[in-house]
Formats: sequence, C-alpha cells, structure tokens
Amino acid sequence: MNQNTDTASFALLSAEAGFDPIEDRLRANVRATIEVVFEEELALFLGRLRYGRGNGPAKGYRHGHRERQLTGTFGTETVRVPRARIEDEAGKVTEWWSKIRQRR
Repeated sequence: MNQNTDTASFALLSAEAGFDPIEDRLRANVRATIEVVFEEELALFLGRLRYGRGNGPAKGYRHGHRERQLTGTFGTETVRVPRARIEDEAGKVTEWWSKIRQRR
C-alpha cells in the first residue's frame, strides 16, 4: 500500500503562508450575510422580489450594484450593495439608500 507523503496541503494551513482557510471562510460568510440583508431591505422597500411583480404601481426600479468598503472588527471587506431608483409622489427620482448604512 502506498502512503501519500505530499506536504503541499499542509502549506495552506501554515501561518507562514499568510492564508488562513477558517478566516477566509468567516469573511465570505460575513460578506454574504451583509449582502443578503441589503437585498432583503431593498425587496421590502420595493414591495417585490428581484424578478417579481408586485401589486400596484412600482415604487422604484433596481439598476445594478455598487461595491462598498465595510470596515469592522473582522477587517475591511468589499460588499456589493444593490442600487435602485425611487420616485416620490411629486415625480422626483432619487437614489435608494439603505437605512442600515451610516451617513457621515
């Protein structure tokens, strides 16, 4: 029987390599969770899911995403924030902003 003596897989776990798979997975999970929260907030505001049609007139329309830097205790991460145009009662069109983001 042959034994695998390849040590290349151990290099991924080495602190010298600078790559930590656990931290990488945690960052990916944090990023995905934040992006889902933004998507759900926009869907709630618009009253319909991404490809759905709601009842009554549309409050606004999605138009892509923008990338934003988010700094927390986990470091700096780039998240994709959905964009939407909204129209008020007077017919003025503005950009949708999340209620959870902090204004400076």
